[in-house]
Amino acid sequence: MSSQRAAIGIDTGGTFTDLASFDPETATIQVAKVPSTPGDPAEAIKKLLVDRPAPGRVIHGTTVATNALLERKGAKVALITTCGFRDTLEIGSTRRASPGLFNTKFVKPAPLVPRSCRFEVDERLMADGGVLRPLDEAGLLRAVGRLSAFQPEVVAVCLLHSYANSRHEQRVRELVRAQLGDCPVVISAEVVPEFREFERLSPTVINSYTLPRMSGYLNRLAGHVAACGGDGLYVMGSNGGIMTAATAAAFPVRTILSGPAGGVRGAAWVAEAAGVHDILTCDMGGTSTDVSLVRELAPDLVQDSMIAGLPLKLPQLDINTVGAGGGSIAWVDTDGSLRVGPQSAGAVPGPACYARGGQSVTVTDANFHLGRLGPRSLIGGALHLDRALATSALERLSMSAKYADVDRLAEGVIQLVVTNMVGALREISIQRGHDPREFTLLPFGGAGPLHAAEIAREMGISRILVPRHPGNLSAIGLLGSDFRYDLVRTFLAELAAVDPARIRAAFEDLEQQGKMLLRADGFQDAAMRFEPAIDMRYQGQAFALSVPAQADDANAGRLTQAFESLYVRRYGFRRSGHPVEIVVLRIAAIGQVQRHGLAPVAVQSVPLEAALKERRPVYLDGNWHRDCPVYDRARLGADAALRGPAIIEEFGSTTVVLPGWGAGVDRWGNLRMES
Repeated sequence: MSSQRAAIGIDTGGTFTDLASFDPETATIQVAKVPSTPGDPAEAIKKLLVDRPAPGRVIHGTTVATNALLERKGAKVALITTCGFRDTLEIGSTRRASPGLFNTKFVKPAPLVPRSCRFEVDERLMADGGVLRPLDEAGLLRAVGRLSAFQPEVVAVCLLHSYANSRHEQRVRELVRAQLGDCPVVISAEVVPEFREFERLSPTVINSYTLPRMSGYLNRLAGHVAACGGDGLYVMGSNGGIMTAATAAAFPVRTILSGPAGGVRGAAWVAEAAGVHDILTCDMGGTSTDVSLVRELAPDLVQDSMIAGLPLKLPQLDINTVGAGGGSIAWVDTDGSLRVGPQSAGAVPGPACYARGGQSVTVTDANFHLGRLGPRSLIGGALHLDRALATSALERLSMSAKYADVDRLAEGVIQLVVTNMVGALREISIQRGHDPREFTLLPFGGAGPLHAAEIAREMGISRILVPRHPGNLSAIGLLGSDFRYDLVRTFLAELAAVDPARIRAAFEDLEQQGKMLLRADGFQDAAMRFEPAIDMRYQGQAFALSVPAQADDANAGRLTQAFESLYVRRYGFRRSGHPVEIVVLRIAAIGQVQRHGLAPVAVQSVPLEAALKERRPVYLDGNWHRDCPVYDRARLGADAALRGPAIIEEFGSTTVVLPGWGAGVDRWGNLRMES
C-alpha cells in the first residue's frame, strides 16, 4: 500500500474544501484551500487537483452521505421486512431519547421510507438462526410485483434475526434482482450483522437512502483521480479508518462522520509528535464545530449514536457536533434574545463580508468587525473581506436586538458561539468523568484557533496546542490513517458459564474474515493488526460496554475485572457479585499504511519584529486595543515568545492570543499557548 508519489488528503467542508499532500521523499506537507461547491463537491476537488503532478493515493473525507440524510435528498427506497414488522420504523425502540425527552415541541422525524413503500414477506428465523418458518418465495414475488410499481431506486431488506442467519435475506436479494434488474438491493446482514431489530433496520435504510447519491459521486470522482494518473481513491470512514471507494460506495452509512474523523486522526498524529497524550479537539469550520476527547492518543469509539434523529448502530469515533461555525448566523428570537446558529450562511451566499449576497450577521462578520480578522486574513489573502458590509449587517441586527452598541453586540455573538462549543466539550469531558484541566486543547479548522483561548478560559484549560496548518488538519489526518474493518458477532451468554474455547473460536473466525478483507485490499499479513473487544453488561441490563480484550484470553475473572473497572470509570460504582453477560464480540481488522512521522520544522531564529505584519485595532474582553500586533506565523522564529494581546495569521486560519496568555513555537512548528 505504499507509493513513492505524494499522497493527497482532501476534506470537503460546508464552506471550504481543503487539500494536504505529503511528499515521502522530502517528508514535507503542502496545503491548499478553495471554496466548496455544494451543488457538486467534486468540482472544488477538481480545482485542487488540476495542474498538480500525478498523485499517489487520494484519501477523501466527504459529507455527501451526511448531507443527503440531513437535507432529506436521498433515494426512493422500498423496504421488505418479515410479516408483522412493517411498522418498525415508526414504533422504533419505544425510547424517547435526548433531545426529545424534555422537549415539549419535539417532533419525531418522518421515516425515510413511507408506509406505502414497505412490504412484508412470510418467513421466520429464530434468535439462534434456526428456521421456524421457511421463506415464502411465491409471496415474495407477489410483493416484488407490487413494489415495482413504485419504481424504487433501491430496495432495502431487513428480516427478523438475519444477523444470526443471512440465508433468507440473500435469497430475497437474488429474487428481487432477477425481477428488477439493475436496482441495488441492500441487506441488513451486511450492514449491521448484530442483534436489536430497529437498530439494524435504521442503518440499513439510511445506507439504502444515501447509496445512489454517494455511489454516483464517488464513481465520478474516482474517474477524475484516474484521469489525473492517481493510484486510486480511498474514503475516510466514521470509525477513523479508511476504505476503498468501492466499499464506501456500497456502504455510505459508514462515512457519516467521514470528515470529522480525519480531523481527530490528524490531531492525534500531531499530539503524538509533540509529546502530548491527552487532548480535547475542537474543529471549528464554516458550518459546525466537532469536538472529541483523546486520552493516551487513543480516540474513543462508540457503537451507538444518532444522526438526524435516527439511530446509527455502527462503530464510529466519539465526536460531538454542534451548529457553531464561522458561517453560523446570529438572529433575534421571539423573546428578543440573541441567538447564534445552528443555521449557517455556508459557502453560498456566505457571511455578509464575503460580498456574495449574504445579508445576515455571522460569526465571521463579528470577528472581522472587531479586528480579529483582517481584510485579507482568509486563504492567504485570496478572499478579500468587505468591512462596510459586515458593519451594515451588524447595524441591522442591532436594530432588531434593540441594542445600540454594535461592538458589544459583535462580541456577544462571539461569546454565544463560544458558549455553544464549551457546552459540547463539557458533554464529552465533565459529563463523562474527565477533568478538562488535565487536557490540552487542540483547536483546528479555519476558525478553531480564532476562539481557542476563550474556550480554554471557560473550560479552565491552561494549555493550547495549535498545530501547523490548522485550517487543513482534517485533510492532513487522512494521510496518517490506516485501513479499518469492524467485524461483529452477536454472542449472548453468561460470562461465568460460557466455554472459553467458544469465545476463542469466534474471535479466530472473525480474524480470518478480517484477513480476507485486508488481503483483497492488497495488504500482506505482516501489515495487519487485530484489536478484539467484548461488549458486556450486568445481567438484566439493556445496554453494554465495549471492553478491550485479548483474542486468546477468555478468562472469566480477568474479563469481569476489566468490565467492572470500565463500569466504575463510566458510572462511578459497580455491582460486585452480580452476573455479567457477554452480548457481542468485535474485532477491528486494521491494515497498517506506511506512515511517515512528522518531521521537525527547520525554523530560523529571527527577531520577533521580523514576523510583525502590522498593528491594528482589535476588540478583546470589552476593550479596544488600538495597537495590537499582528504576526505572520510563517515568519515566527524558533525562539519566538510573545504575550497577548496579539493576532497570529497564516494561510487558512488565525490565532487570537488573549491578554494574559503567552505563545511560542516548538520544534514541530506548533504554537504552544499557556495562560
